[in-house]
Amino acid sequence: MLVPFFLALSLALVASASAAASAAAAAGVPPASAPWVPIADTGNFFYRQVGNFSLLIRALVFREYLDLVEVVSGSVQAAGAGNNYSLLLRAADRNGTVGRYQTVVWGVPGSRDWTWKVISFQRITGN
Repeated sequence: MLVPFFLALSLALVASASAAASAAAAAGVPPASAPWVPIADTGNFFYRQVGNFSLLIRALVFREYLDLVEVVSGSVQAAGAGNNYSLLLRAADRNGTVGRYQTVVWGVPGSRDWTWKVISFQRITGN
């Protein structure tokens, strides 16, 4: 009978997936509600790359071209296999008008196996 075979196979797959999830939790995968930690050196090249990535995606989706002026402040939060990066950016449009933008980006530093994602992006009043 094929039905009991497939039922046993699917139960075995569910059990192994549950065991893998338990192993991942034991291996130190951070909780989704990890605290936000301030970034001490926002001038670091890595955070500029994260900011530029956010601006690039904004340009590709909305055709709003902005050049990064500086990363004003930021914080990082462990999230699953990667991190959430909340950055306050100063960026200039094509006319040279500088504005402030808040972005949250998720990614795994140094990994080629995970796709980086822009979670949110919005203009903040002031410059």
